[in-house]
Amino acid sequence: MIGAHPDDEDTALLTYLARGESLRTAYLSLTRGDGGQNIIGPELGEALGVIRTGELLQARRLDGAEQYFTRAYDFGFSKTVEEAKAKWNEKIVICDVVQVIRNFRPAVVVSQFSGTPADGHGQHQYSGYITPLAVAAAADPGSCSAKGPAWTVQKLYIRHGFRATSEPRLRVNTGGYDFSLGRSYFEIAMEARSQHKSQEQGVLELKGPQYSGLNRVGTGVAESSILEGIDNSSERAISTEERRVILQALEEFDVRFPTRILPLLAAAHTLSAPASEADHAKPGERNHRNMIAEAIVLAAGLQIDALAERETVVPGESLSIGVKAYWPEKEVVALESFDLLAPPGWKVEAADLPKTNGAAFVAREAAQASAFYRVTPPASAPSTQPYWLSEPRDGDLFRWNRFPQSHTMPSSQRPLRLQAKFRIANTIVEIERPVEFRFADDVRGEVRREVDVVPPVSLEIDQPLIIFGASARQQMRRVGVTVTNYSSRPVHGSVSLKANGRSDIKIGTASDNGFRLARSSEGYTTIFDLIVPAGTRPGNYPVVASASLPSGFTSETVRTIAYPHIQTQRYYRRATADVKVIDLKTSAVKVGYVAGSGDRVPDAIRQMGFDLEVISDRELAGGNLARFDVVVVGIRAYQVRPDLAANNNRLLDYSRRGGTLIVQYQLPGYAQQGLTPFPTQMGPRVADENAPVRILAPEHQIFNFPNRIVEADFTGWVQERNLYNFSNFSKDYLPLLESHDAGESENSGGLVIAKLGKGNYIYCSYSMFRQLPAGVDGAYRLFANLLSLPKAPKSSASKVKRLRSASQ
Repeated sequence: MIGAHPDDEDTALLTYLARGESLRTAYLSLTRGDGGQNIIGPELGEALGVIRTGELLQARRLDGAEQYFTRAYDFGFSKTVEEAKAKWNEKIVICDVVQVIRNFRPAVVVSQFSGTPADGHGQHQYSGYITPLAVAAAADPGSCSAKGPAWTVQKLYIRHGFRATSEPRLRVNTGGYDFSLGRSYFEIAMEARSQHKSQEQGVLELKGPQYSGLNRVGTGVAESSILEGIDNSSERAISTEERRVILQALEEFDVRFPTRILPLLAAAHTLSAPASEADHAKPGERNHRNMIAEAIVLAAGLQIDALAERETVVPGESLSIGVKAYWPEKEVVALESFDLLAPPGWKVEAADLPKTNGAAFVAREAAQASAFYRVTPPASAPSTQPYWLSEPRDGDLFRWNRFPQSHTMPSSQRPLRLQAKFRIANTIVEIERPVEFRFADDVRGEVRREVDVVPPVSLEIDQPLIIFGASARQQMRRVGVTVTNYSSRPVHGSVSLKANGRSDIKIGTASDNGFRLARSSEGYTTIFDLIVPAGTRPGNYPVVASASLPSGFTSETVRTIAYPHIQTQRYYRRATADVKVIDLKTSAVKVGYVAGSGDRVPDAIRQMGFDLEVISDRELAGGNLARFDVVVVGIRAYQVRPDLAANNNRLLDYSRRGGTLIVQYQLPGYAQQGLTPFPTQMGPRVADENAPVRILAPEHQIFNFPNRIVEADFTGWVQERNLYNFSNFSKDYLPLLESHDAGESENSGGLVIAKLGKGNYIYCSYSMFRQLPAGVDGAYRLFANLLSLPKAPKSSASKVKRLRSASQ
C-alpha cells in the first residue's frame, strides 16, 4: 500500500490482509509527515517526522504490516501536484519506491490515491501519480538498476475514494470477527489508527461489517477477492515436502500443547535452507526462513532477553549487558551459542555477573541459559540517531549518502544486537534480538528502550532565537548555556559562547564558565552577556556554544524525543542560537496568553519584550482578566482546551469591556459551535508561503503603529500563509489582508478585526506559530502591532467607517 503521509493508509485493509489473510503486507509512506502539526507537544518539522515515524511503527505492531519510506520531506500542505513535482525530484522518488517494491516483491500494490485533483492535497496527488510509474519501473531491468533485480507486480489497485459516488469493483469486508483474536480486524485496525496521537487520530473501535473499496487498474471487471487470479509461481518455489509439513503443522496445531508440532516446524526449517548463498541473500528467502524460525520460538515458549545496564553509552566507556533465555520445558530446547553483535572497532568481552548496584537490570530472574558481556565503543563511534537526519537535507529531499543499509527503512538499526542459536527438535535455529534497557516506571510499569551511543555532554543555549529591535543605544541580554553530563563518569571542562563569523555582537562571561559534573544527567549553566552595540544594523548574527573537555571540543545539542506511546529517539544539532536584529518597535502592554497545542508563540512574545503571563485554567474561569491589555488565544486552543469553549463568554465579555482579544487560527469547529462574536464560516487556506499579500486597509492602526507594515513584510515566510480563514463572514468584521493561492478566488478572511463593545476582537489565521520561531522579520513586526493595538492612536469614527466601506 502506497500513500503520501502517516495516516493516509487504510489501516483496516492492512489489518485484514495481514491478520485475516496472513499475507505479508506493508505500507510505504512517501514522507514521514514532517510538515504537519503536533497536538501532543512542541516538535515541528524534522522532529515531528521522528514522532510520526514512531507512531507508524506502533500502528504496524498492532495491524501486523511492515513500514517503509522514501526520502521525501513533507514540506507542508499543498494544493497542486505541480508544487510537489517541483520540490521532489521524480526520478529519485520513483527509484526509492522501486527499491521497496523490488525488496518486498509484492504480488499486489494498492495506491491510496488516484493522482487526480480528487485527491485534494498536492502530495496525495503526487503519490497517486508516481505509484503506477514506480510499478512499471520496478519491472524494467533498465530502470533504477542499482535498486535490485526487476520485479513485476501482478495487480495494481486504486483505493475507491470516500467521496466517490459509484460502487467499487471490489469490496473487502474488514469487519470480520476473528475467534482466535477475540476481536474483529476493524477493531484492531482502529486501535492501530489511534496510535497517530500527534495527529489526533483517536477513533472508536467499531464492531460489525466494515468495507474497503478497491478498483483494479486496467480492467472494469468486478472481483470477489484481492487474491483472485494471483499466480504464485513467480514466488520462491517451496518444495512439495516443505509445503506438506507446514500444512500438517497447521492441521495438528493445538494451542494447549504447541510443542507437539515442533518436529514438523523443525523439518520445514531444514527444508527452507537456501540452496546457495545467492538464494539466502534475497530478502524473500531471508523473510521466509525467519518466519519459520520465529514460529519455532513461539511454539517452544522460548523467551530471550538482552538487557543493558543503562540506556546510553559514551564512546570509550564500557557497558554491561546480561543475556538470558527462558523456556518452559527443559528437554525441548538446548542453547548452542550466544553472540553479541557490535559494529567494527567495538570491544566485546565476556564478563562475570555484575555485583554492583547497577546490576538490577538482571536481578531476580532464574534463566535456563545466561551470559554476561562488557562492551566498549571506540572513541570514534558515531552518536545514534535517525539515519535520515545524519546529513543536511537537499531542499525537500533527505540526503541518504550515509547508512545505505537503512535506506527506505523506518529507522536505523541500533549498534548492539544479540544473535542466539538454539537446538530445537534436532535443528539449529538462529534468532536475533535487540539489546534493550529495561526499567520500572512508577506509573507505567515496565518500560524498554533501545541503547544509544551519545556524546559525553550536551550543550543547550536557553534561547535558540534571540530577538533585538534595532536601536541607537547599546542593548544587552543575558543568555544561559547549560552543559549536561551524559557520561557514567564525572566530567569537567569549560564552556564558551562565540559569535559565528564576522559579527558586531559582543559576548562577555557573567558567571564561572568552568564545570565539574559528578554524575550522569547532572547539569551546570553558565551565564553570558550578549551585547548588541548601538546602531547595529538589522540582520542575523548567529552564536555557537562549545565545551572544552580533556578529550577535546564538542558543540552538540542532544535532542531527545520521548513519549509514552513511541520508542525514545535522539538526534543532534550544533549548539547554536540565531541572534536577530530586527527593525522592530513595541509598546508597553500586559499580555495574557491562553496556550494552544505545541505553541511556541509565547516565547516569541517575550523575546519582543512584552510582559506576558500564561492564563491558567483557574484564571480563565474566574480570574481578573481586566488586568491584561491584550489576551491572545493560541493555535487550536479551542480544540485542546475544553475549558476554553466553556469560558468563551468570559473572553468575549473581556473584549466588550475594553480589552483586545486576539484569536490565532482555530479549526472550523470554532465557528460551527458559535464561539465567534459574529457569524462566519471557516475553511479556505493559503498554502503558498509566497502568495502575494495585499493590505486592504493601509490606514488602519494595525499597519501603522508602532511599525509601518508594507508588502515587503510578507517576504521570506515559511511553509504557508495561513490556515482556516473566515469566509462568508458578517459585515461586523473588517478584513485587513487579502491573499490567495494561484488560480483561486480572493481570500480576505485571514486577518479580520471587529469592534466588540468598548474593545476589539481580532482573528488571525496567518501562521505566526511557524513564522515567529523561524525568525521571520515581517511576522514579528505585524504581531507586535497586533499586540500594541491598545496603545495605538485612536481612529476617528469617520475613518473607521471609511475603512469598512472600502472593504465592502
